[in-house]
Parts: sequence; C-alpha cells; structure tokens
Amino acid sequence: MRIVTIVTIIALPIFLFLFATTARGQDMHSEMVTIGLRGESLASGLRKIEQQTSLRFYYRKGEIKSFTNLTVPVATRTIEQTLRELLQNTFLSFRQVEGNILIERKVAQADYEIKGRVVDINHKSLAFANVMIRQLATGQWIQVAQTDTAGYFRLMAAEQGDYLVRISEVSKDTLSLALTLGDIRTVQLPDIILIESTRQLKQVTITSRRPVLERKADRWIFNLNNTIMANGSSLFEALQVAPFLKVSDNGVSMAGKGGIGVMVNEKIIYLTGTDLVNYLKTLRSESVEKIEIITNPPAKYEAQGNAGLINIVLKKNESLGWRGSVSSSFIQRTYSSYNNNLALFYRSEKVSSSFTFNQSNFRSIIKESNDIVDRPNPILGRGRRVTTTPGVQAGLSIDYKLNKHNNIGLIYNMSDSKSLTALHNRTSYNTGNAIDSTLNTTADISRPLFTQTLNTYYDLKIDTTGKKLSSSVSFFTNRPRIRNDFVSESENASASVRNNSFSKYNIWSIQSDLTLPYKWITVETGVKFANFNNGADVAYYNYVHEKFLLDKTRSNEFNYTEKNLASYVSMESELSRKWTAKAGLRYEYTTMDGYSPTLEQRSKRSYGALFPIAYLLYKATGNDVISLNYSRRINRPGLNFLNPFAFYSNIYSYSIGNPLLLPSYSNNLEINYLYKGMFSFTAFTQHSSDIFSSITTVNGPSVISRIENYLTQDNLGAYVSLNRALFKWWDSSTSASFFFTSSKSKIEDVPTQNGTSASFSVNNSFKATSQLGFYLNYSQNLPSTGGNVYTYSQRNLTIGTRLKLLNNNLIISSSFFIGSVTKYDIRFNDFIQSIKTDYDYKTFNLGLTYLFGRSKVSGNNRNVLFDEKRRATGF
Repeated sequence: MRIVTIVTIIALPIFLFLFATTARGQDMHSEMVTIGLRGESLASGLRKIEQQTSLRFYYRKGEIKSFTNLTVPVATRTIEQTLRELLQNTFLSFRQVEGNILIERKVAQADYEIKGRVVDINHKSLAFANVMIRQLATGQWIQVAQTDTAGYFRLMAAEQGDYLVRISEVSKDTLSLALTLGDIRTVQLPDIILIESTRQLKQVTITSRRPVLERKADRWIFNLNNTIMANGSSLFEALQVAPFLKVSDNGVSMAGKGGIGVMVNEKIIYLTGTDLVNYLKTLRSESVEKIEIITNPPAKYEAQGNAGLINIVLKKNESLGWRGSVSSSFIQRTYSSYNNNLALFYRSEKVSSSFTFNQSNFRSIIKESNDIVDRPNPILGRGRRVTTTPGVQAGLSIDYKLNKHNNIGLIYNMSDSKSLTALHNRTSYNTGNAIDSTLNTTADISRPLFTQTLNTYYDLKIDTTGKKLSSSVSFFTNRPRIRNDFVSESENASASVRNNSFSKYNIWSIQSDLTLPYKWITVETGVKFANFNNGADVAYYNYVHEKFLLDKTRSNEFNYTEKNLASYVSMESELSRKWTAKAGLRYEYTTMDGYSPTLEQRSKRSYGALFPIAYLLYKATGNDVISLNYSRRINRPGLNFLNPFAFYSNIYSYSIGNPLLLPSYSNNLEINYLYKGMFSFTAFTQHSSDIFSSITTVNGPSVISRIENYLTQDNLGAYVSLNRALFKWWDSSTSASFFFTSSKSKIEDVPTQNGTSASFSVNNSFKATSQLGFYLNYSQNLPSTGGNVYTYSQRNLTIGTRLKLLNNNLIISSSFFIGSVTKYDIRFNDFIQSIKTDYDYKTFNLGLTYLFGRSKVSGNNRNVLFDEKRRATGF
C-alpha cells in the first residue's frame, strides 16, 4: 500500500502536466484554417486567422508593419503551415504559449557573432568597406555592415548553417567567404586582404572548426574529427586518445570512477569487458561526430554507483542503403585465441536497423598467489588457472518511423558462452618458516551463461521546437550456472566435492521521459519503475561410495525480490553568453525482500532518498571555461552479495554473502578548468559512507571472506590532461591524476590509514602516410594506499600499427601489449592478506577488417536506459 501511494504522488503531477502540455501543443499543429492573400499586409493575414480560431496573436506593430503586398494562394492548411507561408523570408518566428501565438524576431533566439578586420595588401586598415552576409539555405541577405576606421566589422547570424560573407570596397576586388557556423558562437576570422580591382571574383572557404576538447554544463566534449584517429580507425582504437578514459582489451574505465556506462546517442548499452570491446570494434571512427564524457551524470540517469558515462554521438545519416564490416583478430598470449565480428547497417526512409554478431574462443592462463602472512601460522597459496571460453553474441536493433512525429523500435541482445577452467592450487600451512601440512586442490569449473535483453520503445515528437516524450519497456533474463568439481588432498585426508551454484535473474522496467525546451530554459522530467526477481540455489555434494551425496548443512536456497521507483526533474538555462546553469533532483524509493527457506530467515527493508545535482558553467573568455558541479549518489550491493550462504574454493576456504547489507551513499563536488580546448584541469572531493567490501577472517586452516558495511572514506584528488597536435602527423594525449584518501573503519579488526595514489599516461598517434599509421601508448599507476588496501605499482605499454588498402576499405592492424602483474595487500590487525595475479599480460594482436557498402549509412544505434541489469551481471 505504501509504495502504491508514493507511486501515485510522484506520477500523477507529472502525467497531468504531460497531458496538459500535449493537449495545448496540438492546437497550432492540428487546427485548420482557410485563407488566401492577394497583395495584402501581414497584419491582415493574422486577423484572418484569428477570425477562424480561438488563438490570439501578440506582436510588436513596428516589427510587422513593413511586411505588405503579400500573396498567398487560397488553401486549407494548419495554422502552423499558414504561418510558415506568411513569415518565410522574414526575420520573424512564431511560437505558441497556451492559447496565444507570439510573433518575434528570430535573432533574439540564438545569435552567432562573426568578427574580423579588412586590410589592403600592405596590411593597412580599410575603413568603410561594405560587409554583407547571406544565408545560403534561404538565399536572403540578413545583414549589411561597414568596417570602422580601424577596419573592424561585426556581423550577426541567428542559426547554424552555411553562409556567404561578401566584402567590397571602391577600387578593390570583391571577396566572398563561404562560412559554416557550427557549435562555436563567436567566430574570429583572420585578416581579410582586399587587393586592387581585377575582373575575377575571389572566393575562399572557411569552416568554424571545433576545438579538440569542449566543456558543456554537465559533460566534456571530445571532438574526434580533429584528431588523426578520425579516419581509418575503429572506435575502440580512437577512444585510446580521449581524456579521462583508460582503454584496453579487457574493457573501458574512467579515471577516478568505480565503473563506467557506455551510451550511443544518449542510450545505454549493457556490455562490459570483452563484449564491450568487441562492440566498439564494429563502429568506425568516420561515423562518430563526437564523444561526450560525463564524470557526474545528471538527474536523468540512475543514481546507482560511483560511475561515469561516455556518450558516443554518431553523425547523422546522409545515405540510404546498406553498410557493413567483417573483421577477424588473432590473439597470441601463452595460448592462442581468436575473435570474429560481423556488423550490418541498413537505412531507408522509414527504417533504420543494425545487426551485430560475434564469435570468439579465448584461452588464457592466470597465475596467482594468495598468502595470509604476518602471523605465527602463515598460510601460503599458489594457483594456476587455464580457462577456455567459447561464445557467441548477437544483437538486432530496428527503428521504424511511423510519421514525422512518431517512432517505435526494439533492441534485442543475446549472449551464450561456456567458460571451462582447469585449476591447480597448492596451499601450505606453516608454523614460522616450517611447513606443517599441504593441501593440494584440483578443480574443473564450468560456467555456462545465457543472457537475453529485450527493449521496446516509443518516441513522440510533440512539436517542432523539440518537445519530446520517450517511453520504453525493458526485460532482462540471466541464467548463470557454476559447477565446481574439486578434489582437496593432504597428507592425512582426501575429499572430493561438487559445489554447484544456479541463479535465475528476471528484471523488467518501464520508464517515461519528457523533454520540454523553451526559449530560456529546457526542462526534463520522467518516472521509472524496475522490478528484480532472483532465485539462487547453492548445493554442496560430498563424493561418497562412488556417488555425490547432498550435504544439506552446506547447501542453501535464497529468493530475492526488489522494487525500485524513481522520479526526476532537471532544468538547464543559458543565463547569458557567459553563464549556464543546470540543476536536477531525483527521488528513488526501494523495497526489498530476501528469504532463505533453508535457514528460515527473511530480511525486508524499505528506504527512499533524494539525489540532488547541480552544474554551473562560466565562459570567462574565448579561451577559458570554468565549471562547478555537485551530486549525491547511491551504491546498492550486487545481488550475488546478498545471498547468505557459502561457495567453496576448497574444503577450508569459502566466501559468504550478507542479506543485511545496506547501500552506501556518496557526495561529490568537482571543479573543472579548460584552456584553449586542449588543456583541462579537474579538482574533486568525495565523501562516502557505509562502503561495503570483503573482510577476511582466519580460523585455524579456514579462510573465510564475507561482505560487510564498515568503511567511511573521504577522497581529494586532481586530474590534468593535455590533448594537442604537435605536428600534422603527430597527435599527443597526456594525462595525470593524484588522489588523497582518508578512511575510517567501524570494525576494530580492520585498521585503516590515510594514503595517496597517482597515475599518468601518454598516448601518441603518428600518421606516416595517408594509409599508414602508428601509435605508442604508455601508462603507469604508482603505489597507493586506500582504506586497508595497499596497491603496488603497475605499468602498461602498447605499440601498434594500422595499414589501409583497397581505397581504405581493407584495414590491417597489429599491436603488442605488455603489462606488469597486479599485486596488493589487504591489512588486518592480526595478519596481512597478500594477493598477486599474473593475467598473462604479454599480448600480440593481429587484426583484419573489411568495410563494404555505403560509408555514411549508420543504421539504428538506439539503446534504452536499463541500468538495473548491471547489478545482476556484475557490470
């Protein structure tokens, strides 16, 4: 009853507002009038419309009185179509506000400024030269100006697009400039030289190029087109030069963040690790307009996790038809692996679609040690795992345009894999330096995994100003199974065990988002409901008398249900040319119910929280941009952390979940500075409470890991990056970060200490010829301390080359990667747990990609927000 009441309170005002807005928006677009003009004034035409409708016009008489002698054929049209006929080739625009239509100047909506100076061949200023600007789309001259006594001029334009600037002066040649206005509001032209009159008209083309890096209110903009990687690269390769990001064959991460979400055109895709890497390799850098890096996501997105987002913005389709790519990679570590990808994209007037398919077989070896030391009776573990993982992934996305206002679509993704691991582990139990006993464990571990995701969506464009309603329904199912057959043998005993784990995840969600752009402010609001169902079964069998017998004392069933309701509102306004502000508020309410029939134990809880977020952006000069943002976030435990029973790695060691885990909360404050679109500096602070993590206890030979809320942490850090082209053939991206961490533990056995961490990376791209390129990347994490964990230094080096053949349709790439082992110590009062892992880091990769079809066809890359899936998959 309680959650129903809250749903009603939150949803009712939003949908009343939604339907009220939609109803008002229908009048101008759907109401019909029949009029015609023959040599009449604009005022006369507006009066004729008012006579046939309840709508009323508001305008300044001085602005419309000059529009006379208008001729419009008699016809029946909507009011919107009629006004477009009347106001074409004028400086006026119109918009509806409830029952009124406002007629106003276009230039007041969004001005662009073009500045420059006119000089002669000796670079002396030319006063009173004529400067005119014409919009090519309409053919209309929109402004005529003259240079001042110092030769300077200033022009204004109302919207993006292509323009022609014409400069003339008595006795001098007339010069024409073809100018394209993009995102840059102020365009500073170089000195324009007029020479003595000749009979030939000179023409120059100038494009207002974006800088490599830009800052918006809530995100960084990395303009890939201004880098060497803009052509002939996969998106996976191109992301390596983007600031804030760390890219490897294991996945993509963001500096200073616990996780990352990847979007395409503002829609989340739910892939991580090698699956994400495979998807990024199917996208071409030529199809990407820009990459948006969101370190503090706005209220529209889930408040879950200390995660950042990247949004890959694709170029708008310019061609109809087919495009595709097929690629294959050979990977050599200790063992060989391969990876094959197919991608097809299709677009017609109404249908956009994409299909991706991946088939792979990875084989790896991992060497690890897990030691319990700094105690009288140390326990030393050495292990070796050889894993083979064959798998297939496929994705289908279809978008259908019903009409100019309505779109529907669906996205389906599936993944089917089976990981097979052969494990050999040797654990010695010592007194001082002397070995008391040794336990040898061999295991065959099977992990079949089949997942499916289905998303359906509907988009409604309410009007031509950008008002939009987006609704979606999503469903995810996951059936992870683990069968662990292990034999543990010591000098005195032997045990053969089968430890099985089966989970069944069903998650569905429904959401609706409304976008309302107005003249001075853009409003976003929406609601979302998500439902989790998880059934888990852990079974422990002892091998007795040549058969496996269930041990009920070590087996368990656990059923978990969770319901999340979320609502948000966000507003953004450009206060002036220098100031932009954005603020949002998100509310999330959660009910959870975990029940173990085996233990007859139930855990129920309900909680709600507000998550505010705010941004402030100041453009100090053309070169300096400063921004400030704040957010509050939540980190709920993964569903596998909540299961209260044990999963064994040998007869003495096991891990256990905790159904009483609480979510952790964090408050984040960040200040950013950007200089000349290439140098960025970020300083941030974060306070987190009730952080949950694994705690190890040792009881004789038993090593037990459990999850607890025990940590409060404060982080203070800085990140700096420099992206620039050193030469036309050399792009460089350099970054460094530094963190100071202060931690407090609620558990006496877990000591904490303050500490620091630092890292840096240098990424270089070289263009030897138009067909041949190289890259050299190096990164290093310095030793760090955080909470009770000390992490040792780690470094990575990648060298690669890329060759384009057959009119750039055949791409051959190769790379060599070498990295150091991962090593860290977890410190407790009575001992230190030292863990060292060698992931077989030396890797050679040889890839072949062939592109076919129309290069500008991009298909449908739409995805919908379905963040709940992450907690079921561990993403």
